[in-house]
Amino acid sequence: MLEHFTDQLANGVRVVTVPMPHLHTAELVCYFAVGGRCEAPEQAGISHFLEHMIFRGTAEYATSTDLERAFERIGGAVNASTDSETTCFHSRIHPDHLDEGVALFASMLRRPRFDHIDTERRIIIEEAREDYNEDGAQINPDNLMVGLLWPEHPLGKPLAGTPEILESIDLATLKDYYSVWYQPQNLLVSACGAVTREQVLQAVEREFGDWVGSELPSIIPAPLVKTAGVESLWVEDSDSQVTLQLAFPLPGRSDERILAVRVLRRILSWGGGARLSLRLREELGLTYAVEANCALMGDTGYLAIDLSVAPENLTVAVGEVLSVLAELRDKSLPADELVGVIKSYLFDLDFSRDQTEAMAVRYGWGTQALYLRTLEQDCRDLQTLTPEIVQQVAREILRTEALKLVIVGPWTEDDRQAVEHLLQNSPLN
Repeated sequence: MLEHFTDQLANGVRVVTVPMPHLHTAELVCYFAVGGRCEAPEQAGISHFLEHMIFRGTAEYATSTDLERAFERIGGAVNASTDSETTCFHSRIHPDHLDEGVALFASMLRRPRFDHIDTERRIIIEEAREDYNEDGAQINPDNLMVGLLWPEHPLGKPLAGTPEILESIDLATLKDYYSVWYQPQNLLVSACGAVTREQVLQAVEREFGDWVGSELPSIIPAPLVKTAGVESLWVEDSDSQVTLQLAFPLPGRSDERILAVRVLRRILSWGGGARLSLRLREELGLTYAVEANCALMGDTGYLAIDLSVAPENLTVAVGEVLSVLAELRDKSLPADELVGVIKSYLFDLDFSRDQTEAMAVRYGWGTQALYLRTLEQDCRDLQTLTPEIVQQVAREILRTEALKLVIVGPWTEDDRQAVEHLLQNSPLN
């Protein structure tokens, strides 16, 4: 059994330690509970902007280069990411340099310089422009899909923001946002690897223990996704392929059905025997790759299926995806197929015992997100799933009236009419 420890400093900073003494590395991760869903409409993208600015030097390290080289001297390669609910800063370090690693993160997160905002703004605008075509149309299927799912909520906005909004965010606005969300009671520090609980606690207490915070704002709950019928969004783009994303709303990640949903995802697109890959790639040669993924927040989420096809194969590809989903929902799930998928899942859980990043996510982010599930819990609960349970969850989720569809590429009006006719007569009906 892999041990993990959760502690809390007097000022609210939480500390999660996963000792993995058999390793020769450690992973340090700092999670702030702030992301896209915390943003006002006129500030969409500011969480990601702030994440970038944290690297622009600190009180102790004048430039981003100085900061990154300091991490490199202790075996690190510091990086960060922002999603709808969390901003994460992380680095591998050598275990002998735990104290220096924690001190470096404290320097970044507590004493940023906010230098060169205009340079960083230009970088982020270039990143945001990757989601637009030459006509200025949004073509990122993920961004288009969240807009369909949550059109009047911050979850429906692109995490990177838009060039127009990014141009309007000034230094004062950025610092105000930092002061509101970057607070001790909103921070969780996770250390996984060849470290001890005592070492980690002492280092975090020394670097973060005197940080004083104030009250945090509340977060707007996600509205229920409309499920009154198929919704589709078609965007023209000059490309050699048409990209499509189908999505079905999911409950929040704490819903008791979510483990079965994760198994459904593996049945659809995990490994050589995955149903979508077998049908659309191996049997029909319609696509190079087809993937199913779960996007899960605390109170909402969705199951997405992504693929790209030649324009002339669009209609048949949509039809085949719907047929695979209908078969999974309506026909008995073979027991041996489920046994194989669960066995593969269990192997992956076992492999993760040697992966510091995976343990940081499971126990660190899991604690931050109020979704702490131990390896033992997942292993135990997976083995209670039956074909009947998994199929019942498929029936509850894979419903035509809940389906959202995004199409991007060189489609024609005939394509659109053919796909919409197909949806009206879908095997999922």
